[in-house]
Amino acid sequence: MTAKSTAARIILEDGTEYEGTAFGYAKSAAGEIVMYTGYPDFPRILTNPALKSTILIASHPMAGAAGFTREHLCPLGLETDYESASAHIAGLVVASFAPHADHWTAHKTIHLWLRKHRIPGISGIDTRALIQRVSRRGSMRAKILIEDANDISFSSAGRFNHPSFVSVKQPVSYGSGKKRIIAVDCGIRNTTLRYLAASGCTITRVPWNYDYSSETFDALCIAGGPGEPSEYDQTVSILASVLSRGIPVMGTGLGAVLLALAGGASTYKIPQGHYNPAIPCIDQKTGTCIFTSQCHRYGIRTGTLPDGWEVSYLNSTDGSIEGFYGNRGLISGYLFMPEGISGASSTSGLFSRFYDHIGDKT
Repeated sequence: MTAKSTAARIILEDGTEYEGTAFGYAKSAAGEIVMYTGYPDFPRILTNPALKSTILIASHPMAGAAGFTREHLCPLGLETDYESASAHIAGLVVASFAPHADHWTAHKTIHLWLRKHRIPGISGIDTRALIQRVSRRGSMRAKILIEDANDISFSSAGRFNHPSFVSVKQPVSYGSGKKRIIAVDCGIRNTTLRYLAASGCTITRVPWNYDYSSETFDALCIAGGPGEPSEYDQTVSILASVLSRGIPVMGTGLGAVLLALAGGASTYKIPQGHYNPAIPCIDQKTGTCIFTSQCHRYGIRTGTLPDGWEVSYLNSTDGSIEGFYGNRGLISGYLFMPEGISGASSTSGLFSRFYDHIGDKT
């Protein structure tokens, strides 16, 4: 089934309008604009909890040519081709979309997949001009208005990007190893959980505000997620209480920002955010350049890391901090995705460093 021709508009917070054609689910939506500049793995990107309640602009000229596969579960019960069980974006903006899925594994077209998950899309947009405008203006909200659907206010943007909307409600365990890793779910992706499970440890996935400070565990990983760091005060407070234990602690994405906050650093909002599958970063120890897959809006202010913590990676484009370590490497944070999924693969060894600090993993 293909999308019928229905008029739609995307309206920016500064009043700029672009006219296009609706596809996906026929409803209006509002959210903060995110520009994904690179070829996106749509099944993974659209189900990434870090993009909760955003209006995603895809710079690639055609969206969804490979379609969407059926859900396949790994032995842990996690989907292998999607980062979570739900779609998270509020709306999708594209130049064009494929009416048919051409990959042999495809089960649904992008139009049908979006409709299933009740997400509106708009096509026929000059995404280059739109991205240029947002790049000049900086962070702003937008809304997609479908011809026959009700209007929606900009103020409704972000209503559902709180961590409580993407985190588990109760602890969940994976594996049965002798060592135990606490995985704080601020919007943790399935790929991260699978990488952690590959350590051979028992993984206990806990809610974003779960107090694990009185429990016994051998390492901790905090990963995710959507929203602003200020919404994670409980998470940061609990995390700060265990940093002196001398156990391995790793943060990824917004989790790295929260880890830095727990150590006493300051953060800031990046005007356009970092959303790209191949952003070059410089390893501060070796001087080599690696390509990283990134999906984060907040950064760490230069010069605010606590004493004894060092910068490990810098963004070669804007010079921002993308990685750090402390306590002889027991504490490590990566604002990019260290698994190297959706583009970069030169960072996947960073999980091995984390495992090495845990010691005997079985």
